[in-house]
Amino acid sequence: MNRGSIGQADLRREVGELTTLMREDSDFADIRKILTAKDVAPADTLLAGLISGDDGSQYGVLIVRSGRCLLFETDSCGVRIRWENVDDLSVLVDGFDAVAVGVEMMLADNSI
Repeated sequence: MNRGSIGQADLRREVGELTTLMREDSDFADIRKILTAKDVAPADTLLAGLISGDDGSQYGVLIVRSGRCLLFETDSCGVRIRWENVDDLSVLVDGFDAVAVGVEMMLADNSI
């Protein structure tokens, strides 16, 4: 996706929609389960990007209350196979357009 063609409002909306799904939708229960197992509250977390594979695997970026980014990956059964802190956002922006906006949203809004 070409980052320049997506407006800030659209990126904010994307983060908001993904976050609502992550927190409430039954299809995202595996992500909530992973967060809980890592002692991260879904209510204090934003989902700033998600890529689903044809095989049901998922790859995405979560942003926690401190603004820290977590890259995760699950297999087709929803089992976590990757979980890592990402300090350099530049490694994420090619695959996840909304990461920087998500960090800004998290740090600017304590009610998230």
